[in-house]
Amino acid sequence: MHSCIRELAALTLIGSTLPMAASASEAATTYPVRPITLVIGFTPGGGTDGLARILARYLADELGQKVLVENRPGAASNVAAEHVARAVPDGYTLYLSTRSNTVHKTMYPHLKFDLGKDLLPIGLLATVPNVILTGERTPIKYVRDIVTLARTYPATVTCASSGVGSTGHLLCELFQRETDTAMVHVAYRGSAPGFVDLIGGRVDLLFGVLPAALPYIQAGSVRPVAVMSRQRASAIPDVPTVDETGIVGLNLDTWFGLMAPAGTPPDITRRLNDSINAIFLNPGLQRAFTEQGYVAPLQPNTPETFGTLISTEIDEWSRVVKERNIKPG
Repeated sequence: MHSCIRELAALTLIGSTLPMAASASEAATTYPVRPITLVIGFTPGGGTDGLARILARYLADELGQKVLVENRPGAASNVAAEHVARAVPDGYTLYLSTRSNTVHKTMYPHLKFDLGKDLLPIGLLATVPNVILTGERTPIKYVRDIVTLARTYPATVTCASSGVGSTGHLLCELFQRETDTAMVHVAYRGSAPGFVDLIGGRVDLLFGVLPAALPYIQAGSVRPVAVMSRQRASAIPDVPTVDETGIVGLNLDTWFGLMAPAGTPPDITRRLNDSINAIFLNPGLQRAFTEQGYVAPLQPNTPETFGTLISTEIDEWSRVVKERNIKPG
């Protein structure tokens, strides 16, 4: 009798789990069935925002659903990252991560999420060169001018970035180390307000991504001093690389990637990875990338290769943060 009851209970349990399993499988197969939200940690108008809106347009076509960009600036993009880390892992809330996220694990020891555990890598989205920029009101035209001023007037020259721990901030710190200078870092919540102050003469330099800088360069309101990549940027071919100016080793592009909450079903992450790699073949996206200074990632571009990159950079930037004593603002 007891044996029959146990068998009946077991069959009932199995039967009750079958619809759940079928439902999860069906959800992954039909995904997406409603709009997707792409969360970014910066204000509208900056380089990350511009990239997000390009990608959202082409991903929407590829996936057959709207992709909505949601700006959640704050705490050097950690507000946005934590929001996605705490979201339901169903593929409908995604995070556009940047290289700076790998820095924050060391800089912010009390974060309420773990980049390597609470967010799942899907794939790289783009890389972009960084540029040293100055306003038209300053006497700075060349890298040597920056070095001369910073050595003559220590801790007086100001260098702006899109936030504490951003790639621009790290480049400002590395520039000081390599040139034996001392400057004052000014952190903004995104690059757009930094450009306002650069143009207005309230900061001397800005270390930023090329796509965000291009409209200001083309308008003649800011001056590009050097490109911090191994090669000159096609959008501003007359601007030298930092290597060409005699400062070797400051070649650091900014990368952007797509992440989802941990626990997102593998079928959904594969669908998303396939979709981002598919849109890189779209001529329209290729034109947009070329015009605005973005570079598509090298293949293979898989969740595994992106995850390895994240792990490697967390270790590398941990050393830089400790060496330069970089602390949250």
